[in-house]
Amino acid sequence: MERKSSSSMRLPPAVQAAALAAVGGSRLQKEFAWMSWAGTVWRLEGQSGAVYVKRAGDLKDERDRTVWLAGRLPVPEVLGLFGGFGDDWLLTRAARGVPLSDPSLGWEPSRVARRLGEILRDIHALDAAGCPFGERKLGHVLIHGDYCLPNVLVVDGRLSALIDLGLAGLGDPQDDLAAGVWTLQYNFGPGHAREFLDA
Repeated sequence: MERKSSSSMRLPPAVQAAALAAVGGSRLQKEFAWMSWAGTVWRLEGQSGAVYVKRAGDLKDERDRTVWLAGRLPVPEVLGLFGGFGDDWLLTRAARGVPLSDPSLGWEPSRVARRLGEILRDIHALDAAGCPFGERKLGHVLIHGDYCLPNVLVVDGRLSALIDLGLAGLGDPQDDLAAGVWTLQYNFGPGHAREFLDA
């Protein structure tokens, strides 16, 4: 994941209008947030709040899964999907919280690993009846699909939001467990898988 401070990105008029309606005022302050395999994301701030806009080839799945999860898990509010034909723009209200990968938390890696595991345990225990995404097979549960530290936001140690939900749905819990072990090793080096898996 690459992070930068600013960008000269030009918003399509419909996205600009929807963002302004969501945050108030007549101007948006744009900040390039990150780029990953899943798309490019900008944070837009206005008079009364902030939104995120994500640009990628096809964001319909992420929109639909985020909307379905609302009320079941803390997720960003979807404000609209714009574009199409392989160039989508997904607008969401900025969620509260700090990613578990953020050093400003001041947590030891072992604490991060335990919290990551506790949150995942709760996700996998949710009732996934009626989930229209993924495959309903023996042993499948509700999974995040891209379960890594930057996609888990907390406030005072409590889960405040899950983001990047384009792969969420019914699936093998081992997928999330493998992603969790990988993200801990990527961020902190080896030696923290046990706290995560035992949570």
